[in-house]
Amino acid sequence: MSLAAASPAPQALPAQAELAYRLARLFMLTLIVVMPMEAITAAREIGLVGVSALMALHLALSPDRQLKATPLWLPLAIYAATTIISLFTAVDFKYTLKEIRAEVLKGALMYYAAVHFVFHERHLAQCWRALMLCAGIMAGAALILFFTYGGSPHSPFVRAGSLHSGYGAYGTYLVQVWPYLLLAPLAFPQTRWLPLWLGLILLNALAAYLTFSRACWLALVLELGLCLLLLARHRLRNALIVCVACLGILTALFLAPGAHHGERWHKLWENPHEVGGTAGDLLALWRFSYSEIKEHPFRGIGLGRHSFSKAYPDFRQRHQPLLWHAHNAFMDLTLQLGVQGLLAILAVMITLVVLLWPHAPPARGDLPGLFGMATAVMVLGFCLRNLFDDFFVDDNSLFFWLLCGLAMGARGLGIVTKDQSPATPMGAAAEGAA
Repeated sequence: MSLAAASPAPQALPAQAELAYRLARLFMLTLIVVMPMEAITAAREIGLVGVSALMALHLALSPDRQLKATPLWLPLAIYAATTIISLFTAVDFKYTLKEIRAEVLKGALMYYAAVHFVFHERHLAQCWRALMLCAGIMAGAALILFFTYGGSPHSPFVRAGSLHSGYGAYGTYLVQVWPYLLLAPLAFPQTRWLPLWLGLILLNALAAYLTFSRACWLALVLELGLCLLLLARHRLRNALIVCVACLGILTALFLAPGAHHGERWHKLWENPHEVGGTAGDLLALWRFSYSEIKEHPFRGIGLGRHSFSKAYPDFRQRHQPLLWHAHNAFMDLTLQLGVQGLLAILAVMITLVVLLWPHAPPARGDLPGLFGMATAVMVLGFCLRNLFDDFFVDDNSLFFWLLCGLAMGARGLGIVTKDQSPATPMGAAAEGAA
C-alpha cells in the first residue's frame, strides 16, 4: 500500500472558509506589491486590515485549523512590554501611544497574519512572485525618475528614490528584497525564467547604486556574500574567496565618485569633529546619544523617532534639521525604551536568525528552505543597514514583519501534505489519495 493511500484524506474545508482564504490571498498579494509605494498609503492600510480580518474569519470557519504559536512570541511580547513601559517616562505620552499603535500593534498584526497565511508551498510561491513583481516595478520607476530629474551616476545630488518616500527608505526596501532576488533562480529553477531573474537582479543592483546610500551598499554586499557562502558545499574553503570578492566590490563602490558625501576623511584620526559631511554629522549625533544613554540607561523617552526632538530641543537647535533622531535604529530604541528595549529587539532579531538559518544548503526548488534562508540573510542585512539610520518604522517595518511572518509560517510546510490547503477544491484531496 502506498503512503498516499495509507494517509487519511484531509477534510474538505467549508465553502465560506475557502472563500475567506481566497479573498485574504488577494489582499495579501496586493499588499506585497503596494507596500513600498508612498502615494497609496490608504491601500496599504486597507490591505493590512483586510488580510488580517479575512484570515481571522477563515480560522474561525475552519474546524481543523488552529492558531499557530511561533517561538518568536516571547521576545515579541517582551519587546511590546518595553514599549508600554516607556509610556510612563515618555516625553510626549500621546505621541508615544500613537507610535505603539502604529508600529508595535500593526507590526504584530502583520506578522501573525503572514504566519497563518502560508498553508501550502504554492501560497509561498505566489508571495515570492509578488515580491519579484514589486521589485521590478520599483526598480524600473527608480531608473526612470532618476534620469527624469537629471540624475547622474557620478554625483549624489539626485538619488534614486523610486515610488518610495525617499532614497533612504527605498534603499532599505532593496536590502529587504535583495536576498529573495538572489535566490529566485533556485526557488524557480525552470530555464525559461532564468533571463527574467538575472535581469531583475541587475536592474535592482543598478537602482541600489543610484541611491548613493553607502549603508545600503554595505548591506547588499553582506547579503550577497552570505547567500554565496550558505549555498557553498565547502563553506570554510570558500569563505575566504567570498570575503575577498565582497571586499573588492565594496572597494570599487566606495572609490566611485558618488560615494563621496562631503567628508574630510583625513581628519578622522586627527580630529573627528572636523570630518564633516554625512559621517561627521553622524559621529556628533552618536556621541550625544551615547552620553544620554550612559546617563539614563533604563529610562526611555518614549517610542517614536520624534521623541528625540521633543526630549532634546537644545541639541536640535544647535545642529542641522536632518539630525532629528539618532540615525541608528538600535541607538534610537535604546533612547526611546531604555537598555531593556535594546535587549528585547536584539532577542527578536537573534531568534529569527537562529530559527531560519539553514544547517545545509537548501535544494533547488525547496521553497520553504530557500525562503527561510533568504529571510535570515535579510534580517542581518536589515540590521546592518539600520546601524546608519532608523528605517525600522512605517512601511519598511511592516514589510519586515510580513517577510518574517511568511518565513515562520513556512517552517511547518514540511509536515503538510501537498493537497492539504485551503485552496483545494472539495473532493480533490480524496481523489488524489485514492
